[in-house]
Amino acid sequence: MSDTTPAAAALNHWNRLIQLAAASGSYADCLHLYSASLLAAGLRGNASTFPSLAKSCAVLRLPGLGRAIHARAFLAGAAVSRDAFVRTSLVDMYAKCGRLPDARRLFDETPRSSRTLVAWNCMVSAYGRSSQVEEAVAMFNAMRRGEVRPSGSTLVGLLSGCADALSARNVGVCLYGYSVKSGLDADVLVSNSVLTMLVRGNQLEAARLLFDHVENKSLVTWSAMASGYLQAKDCVKVFDLFRVMRETEQSMDSVVLVNLTAAAALFGNLLVAKGVHTLVIKGGFQCQDDLVASLVNLYARCGDLLAAKEVFDSVHCKNAVLWTSMLNGYVECGCSDKAMETFDAMLCAKVEPNKATLLAVLSACANLGSLNLGQKVEEHVIAMGLQSDLQVSTGLIDMYCKCGSIQHARKIFESVFNRDIAIWSAMINGYACNGDGSEAVALFREMQNRGVRPDAIVFTHVLTACNHSGLVGEGLNCFHSMTVDYGIKPSIEHYMCMMDLLCRAGHLSSAMKFFMDMPVQLRNQVLAPLISAQRAHGVDSSMGFVSEKLLSLDSQNSDHCVLISNMLSCLGEWKKARNYRRLISKQGLVKKPGWSYIELGA
Repeated sequence: MSDTTPAAAALNHWNRLIQLAAASGSYADCLHLYSASLLAAGLRGNASTFPSLAKSCAVLRLPGLGRAIHARAFLAGAAVSRDAFVRTSLVDMYAKCGRLPDARRLFDETPRSSRTLVAWNCMVSAYGRSSQVEEAVAMFNAMRRGEVRPSGSTLVGLLSGCADALSARNVGVCLYGYSVKSGLDADVLVSNSVLTMLVRGNQLEAARLLFDHVENKSLVTWSAMASGYLQAKDCVKVFDLFRVMRETEQSMDSVVLVNLTAAAALFGNLLVAKGVHTLVIKGGFQCQDDLVASLVNLYARCGDLLAAKEVFDSVHCKNAVLWTSMLNGYVECGCSDKAMETFDAMLCAKVEPNKATLLAVLSACANLGSLNLGQKVEEHVIAMGLQSDLQVSTGLIDMYCKCGSIQHARKIFESVFNRDIAIWSAMINGYACNGDGSEAVALFREMQNRGVRPDAIVFTHVLTACNHSGLVGEGLNCFHSMTVDYGIKPSIEHYMCMMDLLCRAGHLSSAMKFFMDMPVQLRNQVLAPLISAQRAHGVDSSMGFVSEKLLSLDSQNSDHCVLISNMLSCLGEWKKARNYRRLISKQGLVKKPGWSYIELGA
């Protein structure tokens, strides 16, 4: 058919419209033009038609429609189906839609002479994105054997898989060596990929060396390095990095400011928070959802809930992320009742909660000990189909345990089949908090029998359970197992639990021996239960030793002052005891009163 025929002219017309739609990002319109106009006109399409259609299916993640487009290309004739650009676009479509076997089959069916660099890169990137590093490297090596020179995009695709797969970091380092040897390290995209891989692997010193070596740093380069320092909770280095960035007159974007806001939240200084907020306003980013949510979190972390609420109220159309930030702010500052009010307002505003929202609300219910509210939140969990989510299940278990409904918590626990260590830990802690030490220890044994390795937090919960229930033998066995069988170094929490357990049970000689075996730098922190036990069980020969340690306790703590005064009275040191009582009044120390929460109308 000649290019001058009406059919050819019509096909060229529709091809131009389809290509323009795809180029402008109107992918749905691109597909509609093909089906409703080109096909409706009885035209099959040619090699210029299908790359734009395949790209549209790839972006919209429509593998079923993409397969139909592939079939149409086959029906359009051998010249079309064998065209290198058509095949490459289809390989890319299958790869981006997660249909790797289909992509690989079409790639293998393509003659070697027709395999373009883009097609090779599509396959390498697809394997990299799915963390199939061995397949990606094999494809990379086959590419080199086929005398196709890898590009920067090839290495970026490979390095993306190495960044996510811990076992592939050595491969990533080798690839960086190849990039240096081949001169591809000058490509900032390659440098950014290596930098990201090093940051995710916590190799910050190597990452900083590479960062300093990159000459033409992009915003991604700066953000990747900043995220590494954030990961290490080194907020000072994030601020220092930002200062250097400003000196180079590098422009800012929302990602840079989100990192800076997160660093300020770690710093926890209100003056710094206001300075970062000013930068956000000066940069014109105060209306961006992610930054507003970060600012709300920042002010809440600094303890200024009024400022957090002002930022929150400044946004008219609030999304779920912003509502959740405000909720979390109230929970973290101990205002769980305000968090529940905010959740009600969110529902009234017809904003659908997400998983993070429900986790925050469950924490609020747990803090309030409100079983009635917790049950209502569980209804939302079920309605959203999140009851099988491990994090949500853990939150529900924690909430029900803290609300005293241990049976309901156990029911949820039993319904979870793929239990991780967090959910075991929550249930064990639930029994500990409810005074059922025997059940906590039994569940701990079951966890070990199922091959789940306990961590330091689980051991804290088990020791707490033994402490609350007076299970001295189990507590000693547990502490021995933690240090000997699992090689976990005890923290101050573990030592406090053991000291309290031994002292409460009246095993003062064992407590003194345990005290002497502790690291010297931690001894002062466990003196309080030891002194209380000495008072409760009468003065003995060890009192002289304990009295020598009294003055090393924190004199700014009112509880310690009262304890020291009482102990000195027992020792007959009336003058010193009176001085500590005077110290409480002189320094204005006040013991915080306890409080209880009663739910009305539950």
